[in-house]
Amino acid sequence: MSYCTTGNPEVANLFARAQAGDARSLEQLMVQHEGLVHLVARRQWRGPLGYEETVHEGRIGLWRAILGFDPGRGVSFSTYAGVAIVRKIWQAVKLRQVRQEKLEQVWDWEEEASPGPGVLSWLLVREVHEALQAQVQGLPSRQRRIVEAYYGLEGQGPQTLAELGRQLGCSRQALSYHHHRALERLRHPAFSARLRELLGRNRRQDYLQVLQPARRRS
Repeated sequence: MSYCTTGNPEVANLFARAQAGDARSLEQLMVQHEGLVHLVARRQWRGPLGYEETVHEGRIGLWRAILGFDPGRGVSFSTYAGVAIVRKIWQAVKLRQVRQEKLEQVWDWEEEASPGPGVLSWLLVREVHEALQAQVQGLPSRQRRIVEAYYGLEGQGPQTLAELGRQLGCSRQALSYHHHRALERLRHPAFSARLRELLGRNRRQDYLQVLQPARRRS
C-alpha cells in the first residue's frame, strides 16, 4: 500500500494520532504496512539474521517510520518507510557481526578456546551499558538530564526528584511527568531494540506488552 498523504486529512490524522501516542492508530498503521515489511525483508534477507529476525527488525524500522513521518512533505509513506526498514535491518546485521567479532576475540584470548563465564559476563555488561547510554542520549535534553540525575548515570549518586527540582527550580510534579514520559520513550519498541536484544526481550510479544497500558488508556 502506498500513501502520499498530501491532501488526505484522514490519513494525516491517523499518523498524527499514532505519533501522539495513540496505540490503536499505531497498531492500525503497523497492520496496514505489514506487507511492506515482508517485501523488504525478502529482498534484504542475508547475513547472520534468520528470516523471522529480519522481519522483526523490519517491523521496528516501520515503527520508527510511522513516528517520524511528515505527511506534509508529499512523499509516499511506503517510500519513506522502505528506507527506514532497510536501514534498521542492516543496523541489526552490523550489530550481530560486531558482537560475533567481539566473541571471537574473547575466544582467541583463551588458550583452550573456551571463554570463562566471567569474561563473557563482563562483555555483556559492557555492551548493555553502551546500549543504555546511547538510548538515553537520544532523549530530549530535559528528559535526558532528569534520567541521568535520577539514576546516577553521570557517575554521581542518584538524586531524588525533590532534590533535582530544587536545582532546576521545577516542581516535583513537573519532573515526575517528564520522568514518566522519558521512561515511556525508552521502553518504546522503536528505540529500545538493541538493549532488548542484549537482554533477551526483543520479541514482538514483549513490545505488545509494553503498549498494553497505552491501549487501555486509549
